[in-house]
Amino acid sequence: MAHADHHRIVLTGGGTGGHIYPALSVAERLAGDPEVEDILYIGAAGHLEERLAADRGLRFVGLEVAGLPRTLSPRLLTWPFTTLCAVARARGLLKDFRPTCVLGTGGYASAAPLIAALTMNIPFAVHEPDAHPGLVNRSLGKFACLVSLGMEGARSGFAGARGEVLVMGNPVSERFVNTLPAAEARRSLGLDPDLRTIVVTGGSQGAAAINESLREALPELLEKNIQIIHQAGDRNLESFRESLSESILSDRRYCLRPYFEDMAMVYAASDFAVSRAGAMTIAELAVTGTTSIFIPYPYAAQNHQMHNARALETRGAAAVIDQQDLDAGSLASAITRLLDEPGLLDAMNDKMKSLGRPDAARDLAGKLKELR
Repeated sequence: MAHADHHRIVLTGGGTGGHIYPALSVAERLAGDPEVEDILYIGAAGHLEERLAADRGLRFVGLEVAGLPRTLSPRLLTWPFTTLCAVARARGLLKDFRPTCVLGTGGYASAAPLIAALTMNIPFAVHEPDAHPGLVNRSLGKFACLVSLGMEGARSGFAGARGEVLVMGNPVSERFVNTLPAAEARRSLGLDPDLRTIVVTGGSQGAAAINESLREALPELLEKNIQIIHQAGDRNLESFRESLSESILSDRRYCLRPYFEDMAMVYAASDFAVSRAGAMTIAELAVTGTTSIFIPYPYAAQNHQMHNARALETRGAAAVIDQQDLDAGSLASAITRLLDEPGLLDAMNDKMKSLGRPDAARDLAGKLKELR
């Protein structure tokens, strides 16, 4: 076991950005802590977490794991064997690394390291980003020393947990906490520093329904003399670009990119967003004080994005368009309302900012150091 003041921490979680980014944000705080001796990220081999951990200089080990098949298939027969092998590999990794604690942030990639920690009596915590806990966190959270929640709504999923259950908020990167002033952020993106600016994003993958509605609404919106930052995603970007008129493509007020590495800069440049309503998107928007017209992803588990969005709408922090009601007209009219109704946008941005938890990553990192 490491010396009392020299913490060795394993982070695990993966599959989607919603599970990976909280772990990376906690890693960012731990990396600058003189009491933390070493950090190891364990995830699924060849998945997004491997690339993101490498980008941040984190030591990463990938396990050969797969999610539990939800339908009858040959994979259902091999899944228990694959999982047992992954747990055995994780036990070996934990034995060699000698962690003081393990943090799991959800997704099937975190199951094997958490089971290994449980069977080896190594203290572990889980962080649940969403209002509806995922299968791995729900199953293993009851044995955890600490359950950290991104949202109050998840608490009922951990009734009977043996450890502390705390609403700590979703950890976001330091970049979102200390952003540039709007004019500077706009300049750095090559935009006019003085124009009102909107970001439209369907997440890193893009969202066809949002892209299509925006495409049809662009001529009307650009007449309002605003700037639009559009993260369209990699998929179908070329065909989307080809569907735009030459006058739109050449308009410097329309900034089309497949993906922005630095969304903190984009939010800093924007007066408000049009976006999905994933837990991490909401956490980042709240910390930067950026309200959104949310268009929840309708196929999310238990429709949790709609629950997330409606909760913010009720508190006056955001607007919501159900995807089945989304078209150029509904999008343009929601955007116009925020631009034209006096005082509304400022009030919503202030409300969003008041819901932000800028210290969530620091607080969770501190809690991990207390686990014994």
